[in-house]
Amino acid sequence: MFCKNHYEAAFEHYLQKNRIPYFANGQEYRNRFDDDITLKNFDYVVSTRTKWNWIIDVKGRKFPGLGRSRRYWKHWTTQDDLSGMLRWESFLGQTFRGLFVFAYWLQADRSPVPPEQLFRWRNGLYAFVAIDVHAYLAEARLISPKWQTYEMPVKKFRAQARPFTDFIV
Repeated sequence: MFCKNHYEAAFEHYLQKNRIPYFANGQEYRNRFDDDITLKNFDYVVSTRTKWNWIIDVKGRKFPGLGRSRRYWKHWTTQDDLSGMLRWESFLGQTFRGLFVFAYWLQADRSPVPPEQLFRWRNGLYAFVAIDVHAYLAEARLISPKWQTYEMPVKKFRAQARPFTDFIV
């Protein structure tokens, strides 16, 4: 297990518990290619019965966010995440597709998925919501030039993101 945080650990335990075939990938190293570009690693490859093998990058977020902003549905990502996933797709071939899995750690009594899809791990309750990288990229807007972070408008994200289980059946 290459997990660095509880969000990834919870997701990996979810995969194991549900007997979903996967390969865990270490993110501590960046691959260097012929064009001298380094590439951010993904977290997992998940094999499914669908036409895709999902290249997964897990994004851990609290639901809702705490502090002054109690925003639900935080789903920002970075330029590095987006370009890395697209590059991995091209390297791995036509049956591989990028997928962002937002692992929401529930902080209150609201959830982005139905109760039967929640996953309890250690002392936390998690909801796994996913979106295809291409759908994300089509609607993504730069929110911080300094940090190179992107997000979709919340209404569009909520309309297009689905429980992770929808992507593996």
